[in-house]
Amino acid sequence: MQDPPPERADLDQARHWLTTLHGGAPGLINIVATDEWAGRTFATDENGINAAVGYIRALDQQHKQGIYARVTTLAQAPAPGKRGGAADSLAFPGFWGDLDLAGPGHKTKDVLPATVEEAQRIIAVSGLPEPTMWIHSGGGLYPWHLLDEPVLVTADNFADMATLAARWQLVILAASEQLGYGYGEGVGDLARVLRIPGTINRKEGLARACTVLEASGITYSLDDLATALYRIDLPEPTHAARTAPPPRPRATIYTGGGQVGPFDALAEICEWRDLFEPAGWTFVQVERDGAELWLRPGGTSKYSVRCGYHGVPVAVVHSEEAGLPSGGGQRLTHGRVLAHLLYGGNETAAAKDLRAAAAGDPTAGPARALRPAILDHIRQRCAVRPWEPEVPWPRAALDEQPEEEPAPAAAASSAADVRRIMANADEATILRGVFASPAALADYTWAAPGDEQPHQVLPPFPVHTLPGDVGKFVEAVAIYMQVPVDLPAFAVLGALATLVGGHATITGKWTENALNLFLAAIADSGEGKSPAVGAVTAPLYELERTLRTEYDAAYADMAELHEIAVKTRERLISKIADSVGDKRTAMLAELDAIKTEIADNTPPPRPQLLAGDVTPEVLGKIMHRTGGHIGIISAEGGFMGTLTGRYSKGIPNLELVLTAFDTSEPYRLERITREPFEVERPSLTVSLAVQPVVIADAVNSPAVADRGLLNRFLLAAPESLAGRRDKDPPSVPPHLADAWRATVKRTFYGVLPSGKPVDDKGEPVGPVPMQIGEPAEAIHLEWRRRLEERVDPDSGDLAAMKGWAKKLEGLVYRLAALLHLAAGKGASEPVDVPAMLDALTIADWAIPHAVAVLSGGTGADRPGATGPVQEAADNVLAWIRRKGVQEFTVDTVRAGLRGRSWVKQHGAQGIRAALLVLAQQGWIASVERTGSDGRKLKDAAFVPHPELLGRAL
Repeated sequence: MQDPPPERADLDQARHWLTTLHGGAPGLINIVATDEWAGRTFATDENGINAAVGYIRALDQQHKQGIYARVTTLAQAPAPGKRGGAADSLAFPGFWGDLDLAGPGHKTKDVLPATVEEAQRIIAVSGLPEPTMWIHSGGGLYPWHLLDEPVLVTADNFADMATLAARWQLVILAASEQLGYGYGEGVGDLARVLRIPGTINRKEGLARACTVLEASGITYSLDDLATALYRIDLPEPTHAARTAPPPRPRATIYTGGGQVGPFDALAEICEWRDLFEPAGWTFVQVERDGAELWLRPGGTSKYSVRCGYHGVPVAVVHSEEAGLPSGGGQRLTHGRVLAHLLYGGNETAAAKDLRAAAAGDPTAGPARALRPAILDHIRQRCAVRPWEPEVPWPRAALDEQPEEEPAPAAAASSAADVRRIMANADEATILRGVFASPAALADYTWAAPGDEQPHQVLPPFPVHTLPGDVGKFVEAVAIYMQVPVDLPAFAVLGALATLVGGHATITGKWTENALNLFLAAIADSGEGKSPAVGAVTAPLYELERTLRTEYDAAYADMAELHEIAVKTRERLISKIADSVGDKRTAMLAELDAIKTEIADNTPPPRPQLLAGDVTPEVLGKIMHRTGGHIGIISAEGGFMGTLTGRYSKGIPNLELVLTAFDTSEPYRLERITREPFEVERPSLTVSLAVQPVVIADAVNSPAVADRGLLNRFLLAAPESLAGRRDKDPPSVPPHLADAWRATVKRTFYGVLPSGKPVDDKGEPVGPVPMQIGEPAEAIHLEWRRRLEERVDPDSGDLAAMKGWAKKLEGLVYRLAALLHLAAGKGASEPVDVPAMLDALTIADWAIPHAVAVLSGGTGADRPGATGPVQEAADNVLAWIRRKGVQEFTVDTVRAGLRGRSWVKQHGAQGIRAALLVLAQQGWIASVERTGSDGRKLKDAAFVPHPELLGRAL
């Protein structure tokens, strides 16, 4: 006898599933239902899950056919009535499948498994590991492979995650077809929704429970599942042809030069299938008029979008749940569809990513997944310069040699030097052993390697992180001025921090007392720094003039009366000193009246946003006069030189500047030779374009290093464009300059609505408190954890820069708040996930620049490698020195540096590549190893140069 059909949802089971799937993960849970596909979002903490269960109860009471949860969390709540797309995903909990069972509710003509056992056999033959759990949806099975911990989906890894999810489904599809079964379309979309265990499947008028069938408890790392996934040979799906729309007819494919926008080039070659299929959409049919019909993931209507009506290359969306602008008034080009499907509607980000992907930049985002022919066309049409990697990670020669025939050890002359022998040995010999034994090695001289540093080309500033048209403005300035984009980008960040500074605070896990920044971009003379910085600061000076005009109109008479009263007081005091008796008494009474007049006519400070090349003493007086906050944005490094003692015999003057970075305490100047004053909340923004020598002085000054001045700076070391500059570049479009001007005003008045930093009594206005939103804080926490691993003294690549790295955590708070305000968000609104992700992108960009600058910059090339391989080699050198390792193997290094990201990614091959570099540079020598049976082993042992162990040669 069968169990009676359930009447109500099992809310305890639903709560347990939501906790298992998303509990405590970054982002928002999205619950939807039949006819309510936008649904609602909830936090992933206990309170949020309880609220989600309450919503499930309400939907169940309405007898909804299906109640679903999105497989990934959302980075932020979508607009009212809209569903988030795949690009809005934040936390990826694991891989899923959706195996339909034969029976009611499935209109497909494909053969489906008749029983649970038949469906489970699909996974068994697929080659995928055992699922964490099996869920019966009431009409099919969901095999879930859950991760040990969720993976954050970012702009950098979105394409990879989407590809993994799609390939997972293709593996299940191949196994289904192998057994003669059909499998659904669009299952791998990151925005996929699946029924919630405990809810009721009421499709086709039936009532069947969705419930957990089996739970093995096994969880996996993403690396383990990705490795298992790509070990499976994937045949072409047998039914792929019947779901493919015909190619769009085209008269000509452009192959010549010239420049157009990436969206225009995309439209010339892109098929609608190139955009919709990777996003999980299903092709329906081609109508008589040539229009293609496509159905969104999870869609139940005939189609969701019509594309190419009468040959016009636009799409019209007919479903409000499609995650695209809908309605006949919205005619979407290929570029706009791409932007909404993969970039949250950010067309600027989509266009930039198209160019990056066309250039072949491996750090590009989702656009990398487009067909090579599309990217090639965009590269030619838009005259995109091909991306040139810093250095490809070399493949160790040992991997290419047959194991049966090891290369013989190189013969060595007794007159030769170890360094010369190692430099001339081939890679295979180095990896198997150049010298017969450590004793044989000792018979040779070994010259010390030089101290040369490699040249490193650092990544350009990620302008896509700047909101709205600000990023476009920065790019336009860089193109017009023919300077690296880092220079105007730093000027923009400095401008935003100047406008806000001490007028706001930002609170998350802790509070940053001001939103000021210290920034320094390094560029030689003749690099065009001044015009680039001037283009950015012009609106700030305009705003300052406007504020002063308003000030003069409001306070000119008061200022004159104040000046008269002050001079009267001075004359009166002189007369009092020479008077006696009643006359003195009368004059003292008159002095009291003058003091009252001065107090009544003291105007507020005259507005000032920027200071020039000042000394710290003068800077303090300016800050005292203007209410505490000021900015310095300059294309010269004079102020930095003054601070670090470049012009004062090496004696730095840092007290005010260090205090004004943290705004943690008042600044008081009390000197016998100067009039004392106090700044209650000192706040300073510094954005400079400095010559390398200025930074070199600061890096090499023990006095400056001890005070940690450079630990407070974001640093940029862009590559010079000298010799490659366009002498007739396009001007900055007026609408972009206007957009930047509007951003300046909006940001300033967003924290100072009155435009005044002081109140009517002349007292500084208190800072506006801003807050980091919980989802954004969760992302920041995850990033902080990774950063903490990088400062580990034994395994961290940033161990030598832990002071700078610690300051970076707070700078991310400040950057996120500034980007939030610049985007037009109110100071009372919590800082959201997009602003935090952009701030973290800037922080991650800043790390290699800081490493290059604070480690002494770049110089002559070292033989062997540059970039990441040389960085790996330097990690090994530091490990040898720190641990005093006298002999080691590849496995020894792997164990000692297992926490390094490059070791995790490249394993033994990466270690061999690093050791080859060190061998060719003369830092290590290789000796043969033999096993217990006397046979030579595949891998050599390595002996470090005596200098690494502190021994004399």
